[in-house]
Amino acid sequence: MKRNFFLALALPLVMGSLDAQELLSDPGFDYWEARTGQNGVAYDDLLDPYWTTLNDLATLPAEMFTGPVTCFKESGRSGDAFDFAPRIVSSSMIFGGDSSKSDSSEIFLPGVIGTLYVDFAHITAVLGKPFSDRPDGLSGYLKYAPVNGDSATVFVELTRYTAGVGRQTVGQGQVMFHEAVEDWTFFTVPVEYRTGAQPDSITILIVGSAGYDFSNFLNCQGQKGSQMWVDDVQLYYGEAPEPDPSANENLALASSRLYPNPSADGRFSLQLAEACRVQVLSVTGQLLLDEEMTAGLQSLDLSKYAPAYYVVRLSNENGSAALKAVVR
Repeated sequence: MKRNFFLALALPLVMGSLDAQELLSDPGFDYWEARTGQNGVAYDDLLDPYWTTLNDLATLPAEMFTGPVTCFKESGRSGDAFDFAPRIVSSSMIFGGDSSKSDSSEIFLPGVIGTLYVDFAHITAVLGKPFSDRPDGLSGYLKYAPVNGDSATVFVELTRYTAGVGRQTVGQGQVMFHEAVEDWTFFTVPVEYRTGAQPDSITILIVGSAGYDFSNFLNCQGQKGSQMWVDDVQLYYGEAPEPDPSANENLALASSRLYPNPSADGRFSLQLAEACRVQVLSVTGQLLLDEEMTAGLQSLDLSKYAPAYYVVRLSNENGSAALKAVVR
């Protein structure tokens, strides 16, 4: 599936849930696409338009930038074959194309995943995605390998635009990591609200070098080679979740089968180990199907939807599980 299709769907960027609270699409960073950069260099980038990396810099004409790939697809923390996680690496690019020329300059680039849009012409980034809820915080898992005392950060901000006033902060949270984190470690970022206003935008930045300035990349500071892995990032409401969200996984539901997968026509057989609620969501988080199904062999028809990746969420009183469906 081509990336521009998903960019066209970038407006409905929140995932439906049982209580209509807004969540993040593809919180596990499991959906990727193969791309080609300068000089035919092949790399993978996140498919979900909610999450942006700086990998697009590697696709610009070489005479403009020598842009690196800064986000790489690796195995996720579960170790499952279809569980992936991004590794972001702080690097640099050559502005002016050729580092041997006197008029070229090197610009430091922090490794980043977030809700941002890179404005290449002005060497800056536009932050935020549409969002209208008030979560209590952000949680996830990470590993970190800093270079020369570098630091990493996870930042979340809710804002609202008011005519005549401009964009104002409604709530904000941030955590910093100053030391290496060798194993997958759970983190939370509580949001501290400053006003009672309802936000209209959310900014999430996961950055491997905390000295970033996305209003002007020329001001970014940090150490090349600092690496950060992140997985299972999600907003939470109420009390912060426990360090192991997989503890609520229903192992019986997780053993359910979906076949043929991929499907050439969008029609699947779903073998359910238990009766459960079945929800199908697009990669942009749009809720497409919501049904109660009994245990046994069921039919799942996605033939009216475009070829893409879909999430099949299974849930009952014993817990939940998720399957991935691919329509070719």
